[in-house]
Amino acid sequence: MEDALFQANMELSLANEKMNRQEKERMELFRNLSHDLRAPMTALASSIGLMREKKDMDEKERDELLELMSRRLKNLNAMLDEIFLLGKMENPEQRLELEEIDAAALLEEFFFSCEADVKYEERELKLELPEDMQCMVRVDPQKMVRVLDNLFTNALRYSKTGDEILLSAKITECGRKLEIMVKDTGIGILPEDLPHVFERSYRADRSRTPGDGGHGLGLAIAKSIMDRHGGRIWCVSKVG
Repeated sequence: MEDALFQANMELSLANEKMNRQEKERMELFRNLSHDLRAPMTALASSIGLMREKKDMDEKERDELLELMSRRLKNLNAMLDEIFLLGKMENPEQRLELEEIDAAALLEEFFFSCEADVKYEERELKLELPEDMQCMVRVDPQKMVRVLDNLFTNALRYSKTGDEILLSAKITECGRKLEIMVKDTGIGILPEDLPHVFERSYRADRSRTPGDGGHGLGLAIAKSIMDRHGGRIWCVSKVG
């Protein structure tokens, strides 16, 4: 009886610890989102106010303001999309749309779409797949593309003009597993940040982040999708 009570208390303690950790993550997520929402909302409000007040605004200035407003709205939509997707992936009742597909074809199609995307024009993109790669995988193709897209976006955000982004794959464990890698030659990740990069709302020091630091959800979404597939995702890096 004592052993059973001890075991029950241990399980209850672990469950409470998990709940407290999740609640802390949720509060941190809300704080970060509040911060990120404030900037585009303020910019939109200021732009609308300026357009109302300045009746004699010339066409060039009006177009610049409209472009700014369009970018801010796009940023808000992307943030809401990430929140919605993360919620779906963490819902155990949300089913994946699984298909049996050719892994090489999926990776090649994704890579060529990146090559055609103007935002990657200043990066050197490389694709390395085994010759005559034969690997059928049962996955949700749309969700797996989202994982790859989040990793490429992260590589783009933390690299600079002329840096390399590599997409590669290999078959491991006697053909039983497929390992996909996205590698970049960007600024790297500090050792103290590495254990946290897949946590919701976690972001490294903003002072080290060139340009837009993102919303801290992309890698958490990637991990949630991989978890739902019964897969694994991890990161290896060094500064520089």
